[in-house]
This record gives sequence, structure tokens and C-alpha cells, in this order.
Amino acid sequence: MGSIETDVANLVERELELVAREAELNRREAAVRRAEELHEGDALRLTFLDRRERELDQMRDALDAQRARLDEVRAEYETRRDVMRQRTLELEAERDKLRELQARLHASDIEDPDAALAEVPVEVGPDWWARQLGKPLEAA
Repeated sequence: MGSIETDVANLVERELELVAREAELNRREAAVRRAEELHEGDALRLTFLDRRERELDQMRDALDAQRARLDEVRAEYETRRDVMRQRTLELEAERDKLRELQARLHASDIEDPDAALAEVPVEVGPDWWARQLGKPLEAA
């Protein structure tokens, strides 16, 4: 009977060893699965980061294009402002001439009304209307 007990003890011992090995294998398999999931998660994260980087590049390109357009608009604005400033100076000079003429007319009207009308010079050239109304093809 002693040998049966030893055989049973050996079987129990072997079964415990097998259970321990199975537990170790299960633990290792779980660790491998976690590592694979982490790698898959890393791959997903990398995919997301790549997509986000492309979106940021597109936004940066759009922003650069907007900045370039803004610079163009600013330059156009400055050009138009200079043209308007020049036209204002021309109009002020013309207004000063008109005031001077009105003053002469008024002064000569007091002295000799008929002579005052004869002295009024009228400058009408080919571009007189264009200067008065603005050139139709000129950008406003």
C-alpha cells in the first residue's frame, strides 16, 4: 500500500506542478496579449497623430495663404490711399483756384461787372471730365 500512496503523492505533486505551469503560461500569455494590445494602441495613436499632423500642416498652409492675401490687400489699400491723397491735393489746388477766381470776380464785379465775366478762364481739356468724375476704369 505504501507504493500506492507514493504514487498518489507523486500524481498530486505532478498535478500541482502542472497547475503551476499552466498558471505561469496563462500569466505569460496575458502579458503577451497586453503587450500586443499596447502595440495596437500605439499604432492607433500613431495613426491619429499622423492624421492630426496632416491637418495642422493644411491649417498652416491655409493660414500662410491668408497672410499672403492680407499682405496683397494691404498693399492695394496703400496704393489706393496714395492715389486718393494725390487726388485730394489736386482737388484742393483746384478749389483754391476757384476761390481765387470767385474773389477776383467778386472784386471786379464791384468795380466793373462786365469786365469780370470776360476775365474768367475756363480750362477744359480732353481729360477734364475724367478728372471731375474719376476715370471709369480706375479701381476705386
